[in-house]
Amino acid sequence: MSDIKELREKVAAKRAELKELFEANEDGKYSAEQKGEIQARNEELSGLVEEVNILSAKSANEKAMSEDSEPVSGGYADEAAPTSTIGDAFVKSDAYQNYIAKGVGGIDSTVKFNPMGYKATLGAGTTNNYPPEVLRQPGVLEFSLRDPNAVIGLFDQIETDQNAFQYLEETTFTNSAAEAAEEGAAGEAELDFTEQTAAIRKISVFLPVTEELLADVSGIQGYVNSRLSTMIRLRLDGQLLSGDGTAPNLEGILDAGKTLVNSIDYSTYTSGGGELNRMGAIYEAITDIRTGAFIEPDAIIMHPNDWYQTVTAVSDIDTSGSKNPLFVAAGGFGAGPQASLWGLRVIPTTAISEGTVLVGRFGGGEAAHVVMKQGIDLAVSDSHSDFFTKGKVAIRATMRVGFPVYKQKGFTKITNF
Repeated sequence: MSDIKELREKVAAKRAELKELFEANEDGKYSAEQKGEIQARNEELSGLVEEVNILSAKSANEKAMSEDSEPVSGGYADEAAPTSTIGDAFVKSDAYQNYIAKGVGGIDSTVKFNPMGYKATLGAGTTNNYPPEVLRQPGVLEFSLRDPNAVIGLFDQIETDQNAFQYLEETTFTNSAAEAAEEGAAGEAELDFTEQTAAIRKISVFLPVTEELLADVSGIQGYVNSRLSTMIRLRLDGQLLSGDGTAPNLEGILDAGKTLVNSIDYSTYTSGGGELNRMGAIYEAITDIRTGAFIEPDAIIMHPNDWYQTVTAVSDIDTSGSKNPLFVAAGGFGAGPQASLWGLRVIPTTAISEGTVLVGRFGGGEAAHVVMKQGIDLAVSDSHSDFFTKGKVAIRATMRVGFPVYKQKGFTKITNF
């Protein structure tokens, strides 16, 4: 206790010295040297008060433990009792009191604030204030999506640095080749070409992300970038099939503007199918491509529900009257995991509407190409709207792409399937 008493006496003496310094100049104006002296003495006084507080708290807790009673909360000396708010602490500070009483400014003072003086207990009987720490599965469980490359992956891709993709289409082919007698004249053939243009269109999307999320969550930027890329490819996947050709849309194969694309209406389908029903219609589509475009189709795109109806179809195809699976007869259940029908790959995807089937020559660049002006370009900026003031950034993904279809007869669609 003698140590505390001695320290309190020193505090009282230092306060008296500091008071004398203030009273030495009645007009309240101090030189730089005087201000330095006042600040130094104020800091020394703060250090002594802190020592008193520590010893007082120690003494109070030792007394409480020896008496088997509840420890004194805080244990601060009278001159530095814990305050309820930091505002109260500031009002009681030397700097504030000297300014109010004598108009003295430019004096630093240490504000004593004991936040542990609050009586509320975090987590006492509830988890509302501070939930317990938990272990979290790494990564993000992604939303269920269809394969964004189901259709895109069927086409060959080429690049261009132009704003439009132009190509020559042979529109007249007159073959006059014939046998000729010796010294006979050769027949005159004819070839005509028409320049065609496929527009380069832009597909873009952006996502607002907080700066804190980018900084605090490991790998979040790579995740966001990959999801934006997926969004772009999902849109392109649908455009290659169903884009209406009206700017800024691409013109997809199923658009009504593709008047030369073969079409079969399954609701009125009667020829050639016999009891093979859906599978017969698909084989007719394959035949149309072989006879109209003189190329071999390589894939079939259909909705998963239509694929289910096709695979599970049965019919009476023998005299016993028993039901037989038609899919086996159509070349199904072959080796390998890839779905196939009539020897062609089947792509079951929701990118195409239920009730519509597309058969065609997708690969090899013989009937169509996907033309890239640029790959997927990513940009980050805080210049959008009020993002700068709110600490957010916009991550934008952009793709510029064209879709020339060289041979429309290289595709056949089946409607009302």
